[in-house]
Amino acid sequence: MRPARNNQTDILIIGGGASGLAAACICADRGADTLILEKQARVGRKILSTGNGRCNLMPAGEPVFFGDAAFAHAVLSRVTSEQVRTFFTSLGLTMREDEGRVYPASGQAAAVLDVLRLKIDNAPHVRVVTNAPVVALDPVADGWRARTKEGEAYHARRVILAGGGSAAPKLGGGEDMYTLAQSLGHTLIPTRPALSQLETDTAPIRGLSGLRVPAILTLLSGETPVDAASGELLFTDYGVSGVCVMQLSRAAGDLLAAGRDASLSIDFSPLLGLAPIRYERVAPGKPGQNVPACEALLRDRAERLPPGNLLTGMLPRLLAERLGNLPIPALARALTDYRLPVRAVRGFAHAQVTAGGIATHEIDPDTMMSRLHGGLYMAGELLDVDGDCGGHNLLFAWASGMLASQSACGSSRQPPPGAQSPKKVT
Repeated sequence: MRPARNNQTDILIIGGGASGLAAACICADRGADTLILEKQARVGRKILSTGNGRCNLMPAGEPVFFGDAAFAHAVLSRVTSEQVRTFFTSLGLTMREDEGRVYPASGQAAAVLDVLRLKIDNAPHVRVVTNAPVVALDPVADGWRARTKEGEAYHARRVILAGGGSAAPKLGGGEDMYTLAQSLGHTLIPTRPALSQLETDTAPIRGLSGLRVPAILTLLSGETPVDAASGELLFTDYGVSGVCVMQLSRAAGDLLAAGRDASLSIDFSPLLGLAPIRYERVAPGKPGQNVPACEALLRDRAERLPPGNLLTGMLPRLLAERLGNLPIPALARALTDYRLPVRAVRGFAHAQVTAGGIATHEIDPDTMMSRLHGGLYMAGELLDVDGDCGGHNLLFAWASGMLASQSACGSSRQPPPGAQSPKKVT
C-alpha cells in the first residue's frame, strides 16, 4: 500500500484490522481524505486467521453478544447484517452459508482481505502507513494530533480508534488502544480472554492428547449447570480445546474470577449415536441424563459381541483404552458425564477475542462517537462487546467500523450538539 503523502488528513483511522479497514472503505466511497496508521508491517493479519483461515464473516442467524449486548444490537440496528453483506458484495466478494455461518465462497480468508485492500488501493484519497504504532493522541484546536512511537506527528479533523483489543498479540493485539482511550478520560471495563481454550486437571485426560470427538459439554459450578455447547472436542496436554470449549470459556472465566469452582461434564452421546452431532450452543441441563440409554446400549453390545469387543468400533482407541476396564454401570456414567475440573482460561496469547474494553455508555451507538470528545470515534474489539464463535465478533467489527466512518465522514466540522469540544493542547 502507498505511503502517506503528508501528515495532514481529514479522517485518521488508528488500526488496520477488520473495523479499521471497513471504515476506510466507507471513507473511500465518501471521498474523504483518509489516513490509516497500522502498528504492524501489514494490515488485516487477524482477518487471515479467523475461521481457521476461512474467515466466517458473520453468523447467518441471530448474533449473540456479551459485555454490553444491548449496545451491540443498537449498533446493528443502524448497520444491519444485511447491509454488511451488501457492503461485501459491492466490493466483489462472493459468499456462501455453511452451518449457520457466512464465509467467502472461495473458503479463503485472503479473499476477504483482498477486496478490502483493493478498495483502499484504488482510492487515491485513502492512504496507509504501516509500522506506525500510535503512542499519544491529543485534541487540538483544529482537530486531533497523533504521535507514533518513532516521534512522527499526524493531524486530523476526526479520529476513529479501531486498533482492537488484547487478544492474539502475535497478530497485533495489545493494550495500546485502551491506553489512548483512557488518556482521554474514557473508562476501561477490566479485560480478560474470551473464546479461548481451557486448562483443566490433566490426570483424567492423560493419554488422550490429540484426540478429537463430537461431544456435548456442560459447564458446572458445583452441580449447577451454567452453560453448555455441542461440537468437536479436542483433548490436549493442558486441557481441552475446540469451538464448543471456546463458547464456554467466557462463562468459565467469570466463575473462576468470582472464586467459584468450575468443571466440565463431557457427554460423548453424539459419538455413541445417542444424540445428534450438532455444532451450536445448547440449553444447559443436568449432567448424566443419557446414562440409562448408554447403559442399555452397552448391555446390548455385550450380549451381541465377543468378549473384549464391547467398545471396538464405537470408541476411538485412545478413549477405549482409558475407559475399557470399567464395569458397564461406571462406563455408562463415564461416557455421558465425564468430569474435568477447570483450572484456568488460557491467556490472551491463545484467545480469539477480548472480553471487557472501553465502557460503551461513553459512546453514542447512533454514531460511534465519544460522548466525551467531539470528533473521536471508536469501533470494534476495543469496546466492551464480545460475541460467540461463528463470525459474531467480526460482524460487530464490520458494522461498528462502517457506522463510525459514515458518521465521521458525514459530520460537520463542528462537534454535534451536546458533545464536548476538543480541548486545546498548550
